[in-house]
Amino acid sequence: MKHWMSRCAALIGTVLSLSSFAQDCQEVSLYKNGENGKIEDVMNTFPEKPEWVTNWGEMDGMKPPYIRFSGMKDQVGDWTGVLSFDALPQKVKGGNLKVKVRSSQKGKMGFWLQGPFGTSPVAFKTVEANKTMSFEIPVANLVGNASTQIEKIGVGLFDVPAFQYTILFIDDVAFTCAEKAGSLANVDGVETSATENVSQKYVYSDIDARSTVREGKFAKSEFPEASAAYSSGERLKLADSINALIVISESEHQQIASFVKDASLTPLLSSKGWYRNMFYLARNRLKENVIANPKALYYEAGIFAAEEDNRAMPILIGNVDYAYRVCADTTCATKTFLNSRMLQAGLPSAVVRGSKLRLHYDPYFVSTNRSALPSLSVYANGAWNVLEPKSELDVQFNAAGVQKLPVKLSEGGLVVEQNLYVEVK
Repeated sequence: MKHWMSRCAALIGTVLSLSSFAQDCQEVSLYKNGENGKIEDVMNTFPEKPEWVTNWGEMDGMKPPYIRFSGMKDQVGDWTGVLSFDALPQKVKGGNLKVKVRSSQKGKMGFWLQGPFGTSPVAFKTVEANKTMSFEIPVANLVGNASTQIEKIGVGLFDVPAFQYTILFIDDVAFTCAEKAGSLANVDGVETSATENVSQKYVYSDIDARSTVREGKFAKSEFPEASAAYSSGERLKLADSINALIVISESEHQQIASFVKDASLTPLLSSKGWYRNMFYLARNRLKENVIANPKALYYEAGIFAAEEDNRAMPILIGNVDYAYRVCADTTCATKTFLNSRMLQAGLPSAVVRGSKLRLHYDPYFVSTNRSALPSLSVYANGAWNVLEPKSELDVQFNAAGVQKLPVKLSEGGLVVEQNLYVEVK
């Protein structure tokens, strides 16, 4: 009897919980009438790029515009893609994934979901040739009954015959039970707006960027400085012959100078490049405590970015005067020194999660031996935006995959334009 009553109480609790959520959920359209969408290039095996707003006329209840996938391959295989829409991510609990499809050939179609939980199993459906079909796939069948954040939707055609040109149309994609905007409980139990995925409480630093002391903003452990390239004797000798606190080789200087002009950078090289260049400067110091430790800044910025699921990042800036050695004669028996300056920006991660990235300009993440903070502008959302120190900027990306983020830095008469590269997922 007690066992039956316990099960009954548990059932009542579950029903009440679901009822409570149902009051706060609504149907949310992800694609209808040509809303923006994108497909991850690295996960796309459809033969041709999708058309996101196409019109082949009204087809048995499917009204334009709609998404069109098409192509042909010379061998049997699966065609898959991971889609994102402007309305994602969405927090869902129960309900269905609704989608309207039409295929030029009979076949097997699959749907799956992605989010912080990873990738769900695939729900398979049979599509008939030249027939508009509406599917409703229970979300619980893919990700369980728990409240879940959905970031992307996977679609695929499976066992597609060789040498068969196939067209697939998709429209009216929606979740029937997504959390209403303004609800405060998210998947992880952290209170945050349902339409906001980045921190609202970033605390900026009042630190003088020239200060080499950083109190540890996001990291508890200290990061040691790079080992010095010069012995104490070499330091004294160089210090007597040149009025500079950092002296690097000509090849290191060339790598620093060419970095901002390199159009072949991958997102990973773009992110690592800032730290590499600052490392050259830090290790070639002629005394201790010349600039704030770039290794510490890079890893601390990365810690914050990770805590924000790579949806918000501090922008890293290096603004450092230095000298470099060049040959003074054809045999390079003697060398002379030329003055230069590194003025570059960087991001602590190569990956951005979601279509929006919040950038923070915090003096804490500027490593410099100069007295003024650089002016920073970011080309985003179709225009150049001035990003003042101790402020933030939301950058909207219109597609997944590798994206370019142009920035402009200026200080002390030097103006540098460079492209930061990220992979939007």
